Amino acid sequence: MFHVKLSAIDISGVRNLSSVSISDFAQVNIFSGSNGAGKTSILEAIHILGLARSFRGSQLNPVIQYHQDACTVFGQLINDDQPPLAIGVKRAKRTGYKIRIAGQDEKSLVRLAETMPIQLINSSAYSLLEGGPKQRRQFIDWGVFHVEQSFYDAWRRMQRCLKQRNAVLRAGGSSSRVSQSISAWDKELIEVSATIDMARQRYFESFYPIFEAFLARLVDISDLSVSYNRGWDADNTLDEVLQQSMPRDLKRGFTHYGPHRADLKIRVNTLDAGQVLSRGQQKLVVCALRLAQCDLMVNSAKKKCLLLIDDLPAEIDAEHQAKLCELLDSLDVQLFLTCVSADELIKQPWQKQQQLKVFHVKQGEAELILDRESSPEYLS
Repeated sequence: MFHVKLSAIDISGVRNLSSVSISDFAQVNIFSGSNGAGKTSILEAIHILGLARSFRGSQLNPVIQYHQDACTVFGQLINDDQPPLAIGVKRAKRTGYKIRIAGQDEKSLVRLAETMPIQLINSSAYSLLEGGPKQRRQFIDWGVFHVEQSFYDAWRRMQRCLKQRNAVLRAGGSSSRVSQSISAWDKELIEVSATIDMARQRYFESFYPIFEAFLARLVDISDLSVSYNRGWDADNTLDEVLQQSMPRDLKRGFTHYGPHRADLKIRVNTLDAGQVLSRGQQKLVVCALRLAQCDLMVNSAKKKCLLLIDDLPAEIDAEHQAKLCELLDSLDVQLFLTCVSADELIKQPWQKQQQLKVFHVKQGEAELILDRESSPEYLS
């Protein structure tokens, strides 16, 4: 089994977290506190530790505490049958990022993502339903990346082919000259696109039944469906589609069809789900999508992941909160949850995951206020 239980973290200079150290995380970790206290920033720091970037935007300056030149996050990952693994990420305003894994400098963000897989559910998660294809494509590629080892190399080849092909298209010239220049890139693009498409299809076929089962446990939306669209006409080969679209590609200067245009169609009847579902229903659908990914990764790739859920109770009534917590409890993942008041989350059964800790966050500091193992009577 892969390393992944985050046992401890040290945070320095992340937003209002000047210096926060938390040791001996539980399987279920709840951070409560008022708005602006810093509880979401703790999730953000964990996200930085696993991906070297924030989930609250691409700008680095707001992440690093005012008057500081850098922020740092150190953590320790443990697994029952392996020694502890130290991991650290430093983000500086002027020098980019620095990663250390097991005491060694590491340049690859891919290695970091493989070492500490993270899944996130927050306010931006609605983009899976309301946003464009890019968000849904990133969603499915996250899953394939963690299940099929060869996928990332194929994805990089595709990006390289597209970059070169689009450069030729933008350079212009006669159709015959462009066709001659572009033919080599088309050959490689067609080959790698088949690899990517088959990997995505295999993943979707394994993922969809799990998603359906999870959604049924959370909410009844009988007419909701999810389908995979590969990015070009299913009745034609990509070679045929690229030839047919060449005049349009030349006119616009980019490649219109291919795996870079793949999408997941999430619909209720014939309408996009984001247009007809309430916010509460949307959140539960997104949770089912994300949790199905976690479950598939654990059971197919034999990896474990960290699941971050920011403001879990928001827009979900008490009945559906209970259903969501019951589903979370059934998964073999480590949970990091935030809320304003922890009372309702503490009272959830959490039967399978016997460890639960609650931290109160105030003015950038985190205080342990409940350790279920040491005080189980609190929950009775």
